[in-house]
Amino acid sequence: MLLLIGVTASLVSCQGPQCNELTMSYDDMSRPLPVMSCGTAKSYDLATFLLHKNPGADVSEVFTIAGYYIQEAAIEGVNHDVAFCQMCLETNYLRFGGDVHRRQNNFCGLGATGRGVAGASFDSIQNGIRAHIQHLKAYASRKSLQQRLVDPRFGKVHRGSAPHVEDLSGKWAVDPNYSAKIRKILQSLASHPAKNER
Repeated sequence: MLLLIGVTASLVSCQGPQCNELTMSYDDMSRPLPVMSCGTAKSYDLATFLLHKNPGADVSEVFTIAGYYIQEAAIEGVNHDVAFCQMCLETNYLRFGGDVHRRQNNFCGLGATGRGVAGASFDSIQNGIRAHIQHLKAYASRKSLQQRLVDPRFGKVHRGSAPHVEDLSGKWAVDPNYSAKIRKILQSLASHPAKNER
């Protein structure tokens, strides 16, 4: 059973084989947030949150994306809330507009290094999300993948070098505020009205 009191999340619902059980608040910035932990949001929560931020997004596609984030993250033990909020940051809530284009199914900027370098492309939404989850796991853990490798940059990561969201700054992105931006989106997700009404 998932329970939110304010922005405090009980992170015990993950079904992934390697997911840690812990209770913490996305609002408590004094505690580092493990990437390998349990998300709390349902697909409806994720989808309505994104649609609130980007009302012009395709509703069906957003719900599909939300479902895949939960599914793929659970298999690898990654916190799906973290991955989804990182996607929101990287794609500007599916508006894209940078070097990466929507048709690439690249939801986390994999291989996009700036100056027009578009980065990796994937043949489906699911594979693009799977690659994102695998790349997060590469940074956060040294454990083996549960599914076939689709992340083309998996082998370039120093495994386990960023076990917490706070460690992603300077590793995933050069922006020193990168992790704080993800945490801010997580706070916004946790306090989203649609989630608190459930």
